[in-house]
Amino acid sequence: MDEINDAVSWIKSKNNSLALLHCVLNYPTIDLNANLGMILGLKKKFPNFIIGYSDHTLPKDMKSLEIATLLGSKILEKHFTHDKKLKGNDHYHAMDKDDLKLFKLNLKQLLSIIGSQEKNYIKSEKVARSNARRSLVANTNLKKGHVIKENDLIPKRPGTGVSPNMINKFIMQS
Repeated sequence: MDEINDAVSWIKSKNNSLALLHCVLNYPTIDLNANLGMILGLKKKFPNFIIGYSDHTLPKDMKSLEIATLLGSKILEKHFTHDKKLKGNDHYHAMDKDDLKLFKLNLKQLLSIIGSQEKNYIKSEKVARSNARRSLVANTNLKKGHVIKENDLIPKRPGTGVSPNMINKFIMQS
């Protein structure tokens, strides 16, 4: 962290733009050493900077990049190759076009599962919402002209009638 603080101070002193990318300098980085929680640590320590992730894990299922995205990484850096069998340190742990397609598909599915930050019910909930909710019903047989009191009403399923939060509109206030 001292090295990061020093680098940030120096770059800021030159009035340069800056984004910070978490990176484990290990080729390849095993998944258990990816320490993706550091993305949150950087976001907390440097809230005014763009935070990202430089990934050196083996592509496999692309989980490291997916998790980094879900933790708020705005920049993802990953070595890319057209042939993982090429010589050199950068090819065997790089992603290729198939890995990129998998990442895009997985991320699209994850983001659809996450959904919206707005609370709305969905069409498939309609029947369950009706059955789970309650409506006000008479607790006993009431005679014509009876003045309704709170203990005359009880909330019961289904919720297709008057909502229990409307009880004060039906009872006589004393």
